[in-house]
Amino acid sequence: MHQERPLTRRRFLKTTGAVTGGSLVASLPASSRPNVQGANEFLRLGFLGVGDRGSNLLRHTLNCISVSTLRVTAICDIDPKRRDAAVEKCGGMQPAGIHDYRELLDRKDVDAVVIATPIHLHAEHAVAALAAGKHCYCEKPLGPTPEDVKTIHEAVKKSGKRFQVGFQWRYHSGFLALADVVQSGGIGKVNFVTAARHTASYPTSGWYIDRKLSGDLIVEQAVHEMNVFCWVLKSHPLRATGVGGTNALKGTPPERTIMDHYSVAYEFPNEITLQYSHCIYTPNGLGGLHQTFLGTDGRGARLENTTRLTVSKDGKAQAKDIPLPPEEDPTELAIQSFVQCIRQDKEPLANIEAGRVATLMAILGRTAIQKRRQVEWEELTL
Repeated sequence: MHQERPLTRRRFLKTTGAVTGGSLVASLPASSRPNVQGANEFLRLGFLGVGDRGSNLLRHTLNCISVSTLRVTAICDIDPKRRDAAVEKCGGMQPAGIHDYRELLDRKDVDAVVIATPIHLHAEHAVAALAAGKHCYCEKPLGPTPEDVKTIHEAVKKSGKRFQVGFQWRYHSGFLALADVVQSGGIGKVNFVTAARHTASYPTSGWYIDRKLSGDLIVEQAVHEMNVFCWVLKSHPLRATGVGGTNALKGTPPERTIMDHYSVAYEFPNEITLQYSHCIYTPNGLGGLHQTFLGTDGRGARLENTTRLTVSKDGKAQAKDIPLPPEEDPTELAIQSFVQCIRQDKEPLANIEAGRVATLMAILGRTAIQKRRQVEWEELTL
């Protein structure tokens, strides 16, 4: 087994085939398709959780499916309406509709499981799936606590199965371009990183707004950015400090226990300082999403709203848009890459280590905010 190297956009699209309609796997020679289920060539997927995100993942899977290589054979959700709707979307594949996830994991016609259940259940479901001999595509983050992170990490290492985290930005042209320019030395040594996610919306009910279940705003949502930082900088932070809480949305709704804003500062190796802020009550027109990496000699790179990359070389900034072609949906590329990694026995780009450091970075920031002190990385690595 070997680990997939960090990818440039061109090399990624070349190795995945830059395909739609499931032709990624179909394009592989027969010798590159490990026998995942006896005499058949199908890679058989079971979906565990088909709420908002799970249904979205199912839709993307069906968009890139090839009936000769990939099948959805089972769908599990405790909500019968969501479960039945998901089964119906699969049409002639007629996957089994299941209430108890343990029944899904016992099935011999499931090779890999897509886990999109609430975050506080990720550890339970991922560990059980791996123990049952299933490959896993698990939505981010790994869990709301360091204990969850450690539990899944150890289970993956013990299992020998392919495990991919739902960090679709690792398969996104804009972020691949940002990673390329920084990691290739295009801005020199990185000194300072500033980033923000300022939006006007976030779920207002359910497990999302319960800190114990979601891990709070920084863990449930901003883990995407934490993944980008650790990926591009090829490291994890050493320590963090932060402030934040709930002010504008206090008591809206009454059961809210998550923050509505915060700002956190991280120190990375090599004297890199990173500052990140997040707010979910930003007025329309004043928000946005950006990651800015400042280097040496007037150089830097900024990705804004995922598709506009500005690079400064010797103090001269040049901006270019990186539109996603219709056939290049990052979630579909992530799913296709997951299939390829299973077929070719490769380590995914968004692997368990990516999930571990990004989730712990988010928890580190949350802990610093809650404890109102500097928190060291070693305090969370159990």
